[in-house]
Amino acid sequence: MRCPSPFVPSLLVVLSLVGLGCRKEEVRAYQAPREVEAPAVPPPSGGGAVLGASGNPGEGRATTAPWTVPEGWTEQPSSGMRVASYGVKAPDGRSADVSVVALQGGAGGELSNVNRWRNQIGLDALTENQLEAARTPVKVGGRVVPLFDLEGDKPTIEGKYRARTLAAILPAGEMTVFFKITGEEALVAAEKPKFISWLQSVETGDGGDSAEPEAPSTSRPAPAPTPAPVAEAPAAGRPGWTVPAGWKDGGTRPMRLASFEIPDASGPGDVSVTALSGEAGGLLANVNRWRGQVGLPPWTEEALKKESVAVQSAGGDAGVLVDLPGAEKRILGAIFSHGGQSWFFKMTASAALAGREKAAFEGFVRSVRF
Repeated sequence: MRCPSPFVPSLLVVLSLVGLGCRKEEVRAYQAPREVEAPAVPPPSGGGAVLGASGNPGEGRATTAPWTVPEGWTEQPSSGMRVASYGVKAPDGRSADVSVVALQGGAGGELSNVNRWRNQIGLDALTENQLEAARTPVKVGGRVVPLFDLEGDKPTIEGKYRARTLAAILPAGEMTVFFKITGEEALVAAEKPKFISWLQSVETGDGGDSAEPEAPSTSRPAPAPTPAPVAEAPAAGRPGWTVPAGWKDGGTRPMRLASFEIPDASGPGDVSVTALSGEAGGLLANVNRWRGQVGLPPWTEEALKKESVAVQSAGGDAGVLVDLPGAEKRILGAIFSHGGQSWFFKMTASAALAGREKAAFEGFVRSVRF
């Protein structure tokens, strides 16, 4: 059954997932031990819950999963850091495990996750150069993402059966989402078409990589009058603020509480507002993640203190402002801690546009009323 609500789970650590199998001579399922990695940061309370439409952990009621569950998949309790779990069973008792996990930031990077999955089914690690050949493009909703098909070459399930893992990695705003099925090789192979159809049914909330860019206009219409700033009162799950003149509503996007577009002839600027539970990895880790997105090396704690600027919201909350100029893009960002959450305000734009809009962005951040 499909649900149109946006996909906004928010979890902060990586869990190793289950490998399952069976013996052919009797109807009996075997479950490999669950391996759990140490969390990089403390998990939020209610770690397995799907978030509400506002993006806040554990908000009110749980949201129905925004995808179509294939026939024959049975919903399982979403324990630990999972936001969804399904079981698959063959008539002879063979089993496979399906999971969705959402993690803050890059979650360790593509290579480290693929090599962790390979290790779980008895395969050697890949190098960065070998990773490209292992990727297969697949659509998750409207986005094209990498799919990895990892087939074990030795019996790792009960010492008798080979395992297989299919996993897709979806970058989604401030998070990375992992879709994975793992279990006895032949059963996972048989479920692969369903797994891919499931990925395609995911509602990501936008057109993603499949959207065609618009051709630039050659005409130069007369400029429209500059609109006045718009004050918006707090709404359910998000603060209030004053939107600068010229910023346009960017619509609903995964993981975001709000999005704004700043029109420009060189390409629009993007402004996002996101909230994550707790410290969400810490101030330095998030600023360094932004620095990496524009090709800058990481800062030390000392550099962060020296280069960042203190800022205060309209409600008196203390935050930090950073200006991160990369070779092609420039990020202006602000981070506040309020109500047990970390609030991220971020502009990504060309260097010239970010320079022109810097004062407007800082005014926007200072206008926030939690």
